[in-house]
Amino acid sequence: MRKLFTAQCGSYQDDSLNELIDLYFESEKDRLASASEILLKPNLLSATPPERAVTTHPDFVRAVIASLKRFTNARIMLGDSPGANFGKYEKVLDVTGVGRAAEEAGVKIVRVESYAPVQRDGFMYSSLADEVDVIINLPKIKTHSLTGLTLSVKNLFGLIPGTAKVGFHRKYPSDTELGAKIYQYFTLLGDKTMHIIDGIIAHEGDGPSRGTPVPLGIAAACSDAVGLDIAVTRMLGLKDSFCMTTAEALRMGYDPSWIDVPETDVPILKIPLSRKMQVPVFMKKFVAEQVYVKPVVLKDPCIKCMLCKNSCPVDAISVVNSYPFIDKSKCIECFCCHEVCESDAVGMQRSWLHRMMVRS
Repeated sequence: MRKLFTAQCGSYQDDSLNELIDLYFESEKDRLASASEILLKPNLLSATPPERAVTTHPDFVRAVIASLKRFTNARIMLGDSPGANFGKYEKVLDVTGVGRAAEEAGVKIVRVESYAPVQRDGFMYSSLADEVDVIINLPKIKTHSLTGLTLSVKNLFGLIPGTAKVGFHRKYPSDTELGAKIYQYFTLLGDKTMHIIDGIIAHEGDGPSRGTPVPLGIAAACSDAVGLDIAVTRMLGLKDSFCMTTAEALRMGYDPSWIDVPETDVPILKIPLSRKMQVPVFMKKFVAEQVYVKPVVLKDPCIKCMLCKNSCPVDAISVVNSYPFIDKSKCIECFCCHEVCESDAVGMQRSWLHRMMVRS
């Protein structure tokens, strides 16, 4: 039976947060006890400090780990792929504080790109998702310029490796298309997921990264990601379909009648400017096509070991004049080549618009 857990929390040290997590894990104790490997999937979008509320707060992660260890003997890992800045993963872990939270608790940090990509039903994601028994999803409540909100369903987008996420945005530039495809991708993983959402300090305005922090003082948990997202959306005083991933779930027949949301006193979030404007789809598509990151072989450090060529899942790398050469038209931006290179000879070639929009 689906059950929703909610709490109002004055801070990350509030006892009500620990009580919520414990109650939720108690409801899933058999599932947790039988797991051998569990992945914690926070939101690690970029190298921003916790007070900016762009990423899952490290104290939220600490509280989840402390409770989880009371319910399972499974090997616990933590991992994400931070969008365009996945190549600076260590910096992201350091600046957000999430790396320290994991290390202090003895939780192994893993890279999404260290696991071979899987192609399934037209979608690509890291095989890390298939190798673990349970994925505990730890999203941050944020407004989003395209999908309206980034909540539980959207947060699992981080299991797509490298800058393939950028390619996803490029292929599906409109809000409805993107929301629909992210929801369809989520359904491939949904059965093994659990969700605890951090809304104690949320992010409003031009999210998911260029807005401002806002103290909402709420946390919620459920093993039904769509149901949790709808509950949070209602708590924010917005229509169920405001979040584009939820809109697709509803279009596909999701029944929200079971959801009973308690009354909460939270401020009204500032909505991204883009959600108030109507931009033609052809214009969105044109802009999206100019935003990309592709791997490129740097000849000076290259030792011609061909590990990059052997690792490419789509055979986009050939040998030209004895050096590996990457065919950008075939590249799916999974960056396996970057991950396996032992001589730092695979760099990242960013488009001019990507350099303008995404800060290193």
